[in-house]
Amino acid sequence: MFLNEDFYSEEISNKYEKMTEQSRDVSDYAYFELKKGMEVAVNKTGEMTRLIIYNSNLETEKGIKIGDKKEDVINAYGSNQYFRSEQGANIIGYVDKKREKSIEFWLIDNKVNMYRFDNKSMK
Repeated sequence: MFLNEDFYSEEISNKYEKMTEQSRDVSDYAYFELKKGMEVAVNKTGEMTRLIIYNSNLETEKGIKIGDKKEDVINAYGSNQYFRSEQGANIIGYVDKKREKSIEFWLIDNKVNMYRFDNKSMK
């Protein structure tokens, strides 16, 4: 599964069954929980614009998963990051300007509590 893919494609429907009930009501996006600990935001044209991971069994391409330490994130992704805070979490983010995507790691007590992938259209 990748950002910008068609959420309503046969491939996604076959893998995750048909999602019809939204998990959140947000203007401009529909959110669906695909399985426990994995949520996706879909724009009005059906493209997946955000993937949110809470499941400790799922890891990033560089091996980071829920529960890993802040230092693990920086060791895996490097020091070219930004920091911000939201909803009581400290956030480490990395932007891929070439692919116009980002990944953010939300930290509670310096451990990854969730991470999310966004394309540039997410606000």
